Amino acid sequence: MGFVVYEASGGRAIKYYRKESVAKAQVTRNNRGIDNNRLLRLQLGLANYDRDQYWLCCSYADYEGVLMGMKEPERKMWAFCRG
Repeated sequence: MGFVVYEASGGRAIKYYRKESVAKAQVTRNNRGIDNNRLLRLQLGLANYDRDQYWLCCSYADYEGVLMGMKEPERKMWAFCRG
């Protein structure tokens, strides 16, 4: 089973990976870049400019809950009851 990297806000899939470690590395690389850009924007006085998206990753089976529009607390309960 693989892992899906997706946007935290809308749930749009970014990419599918076979290994969890590679998916987590991509998420970390993206989110650290966003944090660094936000720090630079704060220093330049552009604090309200926010076009970057935070990414999350989960297994392909758990991504079904994301597609159904569940947010984090109810998705965890759904995953617990499912499996």
